[in-house]
Parts: sequence; structure tokens; C-alpha cells
Amino acid sequence: MSEIVSSYPTSGGLYYWSASLAGPKWAPFASFMTGYFNFLGLSGLCSGTAYAFGQFFVNCFIAQTDSMIEQGSWAAKLMTLAALFWASAINVMGKVCFWMNAVGLAVIVLAVFFASPTKISPGEMFNTWSNLTGLPDSWAASISVLLACLTYTGYDSAAHLAEETTNPAVQGPRSIGYAIIGTFVSGYFALFFILSTIDPSQFSTIYGDGSYGLMTIFLNTVGLNSAIVFNVILMIIAITNMFGLLVTHARMAFAFSRDGALPGSRWLHQLSGNLVPVRATWVIVLIDALILIASLHSNTMYAAINSFGVIGIYLSYLFPILLRVIRNDKFPRGPFHLGSWSVPVGVVAIIFLCFASVALVLPTVYTDPNEFTLADNITLDHDAYVNAYLVNFNWAPVVVVAVFLISYMFWFFSAHKWFKGPPIDTETKWEKSTAVVEF
Repeated sequence: MSEIVSSYPTSGGLYYWSASLAGPKWAPFASFMTGYFNFLGLSGLCSGTAYAFGQFFVNCFIAQTDSMIEQGSWAAKLMTLAALFWASAINVMGKVCFWMNAVGLAVIVLAVFFASPTKISPGEMFNTWSNLTGLPDSWAASISVLLACLTYTGYDSAAHLAEETTNPAVQGPRSIGYAIIGTFVSGYFALFFILSTIDPSQFSTIYGDGSYGLMTIFLNTVGLNSAIVFNVILMIIAITNMFGLLVTHARMAFAFSRDGALPGSRWLHQLSGNLVPVRATWVIVLIDALILIASLHSNTMYAAINSFGVIGIYLSYLFPILLRVIRNDKFPRGPFHLGSWSVPVGVVAIIFLCFASVALVLPTVYTDPNEFTLADNITLDHDAYVNAYLVNFNWAPVVVVAVFLISYMFWFFSAHKWFKGPPIDTETKWEKSTAVVEF
């Protein structure tokens, strides 16, 4: 993706890349489908982050009052939606976002580690296997990629902000490289120190607490007051991440509507007096709010939202990377390129994207029918079982298939007649460039 953004640094990002790499015949269709999957993915990730903010707030309330808030209560819903609308009003806090994520995370992790009375060895940490899902081990291991996959997203932001960046063909790949290095270091740093404070005997308790599990770790290590402060820091981190997601989503929607691909594109792609896509931003917020309202009744829906968000993003990554590999001889090199490693790295990326997309549509919770028998312990209580099954159902594949069918039908019956894809700007190509980007 760093190679591609170096050759095509434009705010259209992924769907522009697909158009450029597919060739004249397939450019409209490839860019159209890529754009809709990218739109789906960004909606899921933004909604999932708002959901996390609401859960951090609920955790603070529960810890302070020792009272439970129902998952679907109006208090939880309103706080989650408030976070989403607040993020839409402030979308330029780059330095605050960076320092809050970096310093805030470091403070939490180190404080929990040094305050914890429990310290398990690295050997025990890496050699302990605990599967409490009720699903087979291979299945549980596959669906566990969700949290990791959430961090392997956002690379296309370098393209969405390209038209607002100096020398984007160089700065785009560089920002992706810095993001990967920073995420790798901070992610393993946080995981190692947090997990080293959890005794294996506590796994079932923390797993049973669901979204309150992290708060349980805080309470067991640093006490109530510090736990509240740490949750507030996590709330701020969540809201600042929403700033970035909304910026990316708004720019993508603006570029997509500018080329006429979205319903109401003529109205949607208008800019404010400050050259900000305000209309696109508010439409996105409303769509994300509807997703949240429909999903706040179940913890399982949090995983489903993030799953279809990641799948949408990964499928939109898959299109240009696949085209990059297939049409290797047609690819114009930019200042950053991998040379002979381009195709092998691309093949590995394609395999990973396909595996993750399949893993994330699998059910994440096992609904045991033996828990829903009548008094004779034999006859299944069908209604109770179905209700529980629907609550635990992973709706991610339904959403992804629905978006695919709707976008394809839109293309087949209408869009193929008039949508020509984004205008290809030859000035964004770097066929003759021999410069190399250094991180």
C-alpha cells in the first residue's frame, strides 16, 4: 500500500487506486465496488470506536456506584451517541490525539504493571492457553484475530489526506511506515505488561465480565480512584481516535461523491466556506448513529460492528493490492517501491486479507442448546434458544453480503451506464522517478 500511495497520492485513496490499476475496461467497476466496501469499513470502525467510548463511561459509573447499567439502557446509548456527535464537531486535534494515545497508554500500562501484586513470568504468559468460548481451539484462535486486525487498518488515511499534505508521494509512504512501527512497539508493550498482571486463575472471571474486564484489572491493581482516571483516559483516547476516523471517512465520502458514486452526490460533495466537507461529515455521523442504535442491545454486536468494519476495510484493500500483483508490469513506480519484493509481499498480503475476512464472519459466541432445556432437561425450549442465538449471532457476514448485493445491483441496473470512475490524473504517477523514500 505504501508503494501504491507513492504512485497515486490522492484523496480518493483506495477506490482511485483500483481505477488506476484495473485498466480502462474494468476501472469503473473496480473503483465502484472498492469505494462501497471502504465506506462500509469506515462506518463500522467509527461506530465501534464510539461504542467503546460508551462502554468506558459505563465502566466508570459501575465502579463508582456499584450499580449495573443494562447494555441497551438509554444512559449507555446516549453517551455512545454523544461521543459520535462530539467527534464530528472537532476533527483537527492531531497533536492532542498523538500525545494522549502515546503518553496516556504508557501511564496506564506502567501504573498497572508496577502496582499489581501479581507478576507472572514471560514463560507462563506465552505457554498458557485458555479457551473459554465453548468453541474448538482452532476456531477460537481464528476469531481472536479481530483485535489484532483492528490495528492493521487505517493505512489508507495517508491517501485520504494526500491533497492536504506537502509532497504526499513521499510523506504518504513514510506515515504508513511510522504507523506500523509505532503500533508494533506500543501494542506489544501494552499487551506484555497488562497480561503479565493477570493470574491464569482469573481468566474466567475477567472473560465473564465482558466489556468490564479491563476495569476489573484496573480495580485489582491500582484501586478505584486510579481506575476511574484510567477509564477517563481511555475515553479520551477513544474520542480522539474517532476524530481521525471521521476525518478519513469524510474525505473518502467527499471524493467518492465528487465522482458521482453516492446517492445525492451533487449535494453531498459541496464544501463549506472553510473548504471542509461538512455535509459529508454529518451524513456519515447519522449513518453511524443508526448502526449504533441498532446494535447497543448486545455485547456480541460490538464484535460484529468491528468485524464488518475490518472486513469492509480489508476487502477495499484487497482490490488494489490484487490488481497491483496481477498487473505488475503496468504499475508505475513512485518514490517509494519494494523492487523485487513487491509481488511476494503483495501475495502474502492477499493471503492474510482473505484469511482474516473469512475468520471475522465466524460466530464468536457458542450458544449451547443444553442450557435451554425445559424442566425434563431433555426438551429444548425453542423460543428461549432462538432468542439467545439471535443475541449472540455474528451479524457481520449479513451486513457485508447486504452491502455487496446492494452495491452490485446499483451498479448492474444503473451505475454502469454513467459511472466512469474517478478522473485519472497522470501527474500523480511517477513512472520516471528513481527517488527512494527513507523512513
